[in-house]
Amino acid sequence: MPCPLPATYKGQVKRSTKDSELTQRLARRLPGWGMTGWTLEEVEYAANSPTTAGLYRLRLGDDSRFVKVLRSYKRWPPLDLLPGEFRAMALAGDLWRYEADVYLDGLTYSLPTELRLPALYRVDLLDDDHLVMVLEDVRTTELPWDRERYGRAAELLGRLNVRLTRNDALPPAADRSPGRLTRLMVTGFVEQFALPPLLAPQTWKHPLLAGSRLRDDLIELAGRIPQSLHELAQRPQLMSHGDACPQNLLVPADAPDTFVGIDWSLSGFVAAGDDLGQLLIGRAHSGDLSVDELAELRELVIPRYHAGLVAEGRGNISEDEVRAGLDGALVLRNAFMSLPLDRLAEPVTDELARLVDQRLELTRYLVELGAVSLKR
Repeated sequence: MPCPLPATYKGQVKRSTKDSELTQRLARRLPGWGMTGWTLEEVEYAANSPTTAGLYRLRLGDDSRFVKVLRSYKRWPPLDLLPGEFRAMALAGDLWRYEADVYLDGLTYSLPTELRLPALYRVDLLDDDHLVMVLEDVRTTELPWDRERYGRAAELLGRLNVRLTRNDALPPAADRSPGRLTRLMVTGFVEQFALPPLLAPQTWKHPLLAGSRLRDDLIELAGRIPQSLHELAQRPQLMSHGDACPQNLLVPADAPDTFVGIDWSLSGFVAAGDDLGQLLIGRAHSGDLSVDELAELRELVIPRYHAGLVAEGRGNISEDEVRAGLDGALVLRNAFMSLPLDRLAEPVTDELARLVDQRLELTRYLVELGAVSLKR
């Protein structure tokens, strides 16, 4: 699934133009938290997370805090459209509080030295279905994501994945059945929401898509999903971040050789190398990374991730196995969800045409990668 665009913590700040009930309730809590005089601002973000109810920034002079409000899956409008197994899992227990549980635990002894969590100042319930986290507002650098930064991130993800697994460090809600989480993500989101409109003949009659031969290739790729999921479940399994795109690996201005990991998506056991898929796709979806650059970085991150595995004592997982895990995650989570179908009802503009062209090129790359990797 696409990484949030832009990064949650770097979203555009705007003052609320109307006071929503949630914003009002949150504002009323501030005096009780000893935060009298702080200004509450809403943060724009891509609303693609079922458990994110709102993002805010608190300001007092030069000081600031970042606020994230989590919501129960019961409050997510499309919940009834999910397959029964995924819906039952989402509604069971406190799964929606997963990210807060990560921050509360702190993942002690499981984070490599160069990777940390944002400081957590407060966790509070608004009601039975909403939880508030007050976090460090990380000041980030403007330095680019160059080859070395990607390589360093890949190596740290390898070390992180091994440490999380060795320490069984993720919250109890993390899925510990090999391959199950990937299968539920694909069947619960990709097959349920993405494939029907993507493969519909009418979609490809749009003037920006007409003439493309991608639909037939996507149909063929979709037919290999069950076998691909089965094969990924047989690969070496490690615990993961879940959405380790560059937008969720903040580079702090005061320590630009390190990362701050945010937006910890529901995770668990996945094929080794899975986190690399989101590392590569994040800036490709935002338009900051070309297909040629993505292909080049793919060859860079595999040995660097493997070096992280070796450093943590898991050299028994080969680079070929890392490549298979990366390619499987990259293709299954993104090949069917990269075209901006939600914007095709808009008037055709130069900006939209450029976006569709860029995503067509990206989808073509992923389909061709899948034609090779998912048969491996």
